Amino acid sequence: MNHQMKKMLVGALATALISSASVQAADINMSASQVQALGIQTAAAEPASNVAGQAYPAEVRVPPANETVLAAPVDGMIQQVRVAEGETVTQGQPVASLLSSGLVTLQSDYLETLATHRVAAQALERDRSLAAEGIIAERRLNETRGAYNQSDARLSALRQSLSLAGMSDAALDKLDQTRRIDPVLDLVAPQDGTVMEQMITAGERVNAASALMRISALDTLWLEVRLPVERLADVQPGDRVIVMDNGIQAEVILTGSRIDPDDQTVMIRARVEAVDGRLRPGQFLRVRLEGADQANLLRVPGDAVIRQGGNSFVFVATDGGFDAYPVERLGESDGLLTVRVSDTGDRPPLSAGDQVAVDGVATIKGAWQGMGGGE
Repeated sequence: MNHQMKKMLVGALATALISSASVQAADINMSASQVQALGIQTAAAEPASNVAGQAYPAEVRVPPANETVLAAPVDGMIQQVRVAEGETVTQGQPVASLLSSGLVTLQSDYLETLATHRVAAQALERDRSLAAEGIIAERRLNETRGAYNQSDARLSALRQSLSLAGMSDAALDKLDQTRRIDPVLDLVAPQDGTVMEQMITAGERVNAASALMRISALDTLWLEVRLPVERLADVQPGDRVIVMDNGIQAEVILTGSRIDPDDQTVMIRARVEAVDGRLRPGQFLRVRLEGADQANLLRVPGDAVIRQGGNSFVFVATDGGFDAYPVERLGESDGLLTVRVSDTGDRPPLSAGDQVAVDGVATIKGAWQGMGGGE
């Protein structure tokens, strides 16, 4: 059959369809021979979960709130490193020791101020007694009280400085009692976790605030997935991300607001907990996405969806022709559209496996509209 004859046949069949189709109802009456003659082809609607099996790249990251950097509180020299990269530590555990002349100076100033403060306390107690007996004037008591307050403030400031330098309350109390200066400071882990990076070696000189170790709690991790922008509408918080190699599941918590201009992808962040070492920061993975509720999501060829009156429809094959089903367009990937099935009233809902028209859709649409149409 040449092209001209086929075109005439299509026109004749379309005219016949128009006369028999009901525009008010969604049904388009069409016999099997008419479907064949018009070259109408169908394809099965797929469940969204099938297409969600597509692999996407992801990287394992540590949430910023789970990561702490141990820094040198004062200048000094690393005397000993007690843990290595990869080891697990607990909060307060000594992980290194620092030999510091600055720490010696702080302790010396503290002890000197402590002695002055004790003298000022004794003087204040004596003058209070003398003032009560009327032996000294109130002015002298006020002067003694002022000197005591000054020494108390300086002592508190120096104690705070030693605390910031890394000395514990127990170490400060011991310094008060023994008055023995210790130039070595134990550096302790600021949190439970794993030593992810060690930046120091024994004998190395460091400055105050220099980063020494990075410690991370790995009980909760993030998966950052690079998702094509056209799939963005398919994903929402609460959806699942499944690691393809081991089946670990994560929950989507954030959809990125920035599109990478180089590859047109968007970052999707998912949270995973209690992985017991099966995932490691910096690891690259293949993952698939699975919606939390995909019961009303299907995937159909892009050519199957038509626009009519501001709405989207697909034509579903029936025993006597085709029915027009309303759908909501979501994302598109590899020529397949994700659609959300709309309410169809009394009719059975569109479901996976239903045959939808993919070729000859314009002819069916023309018959449905009652104004003809062809390919």
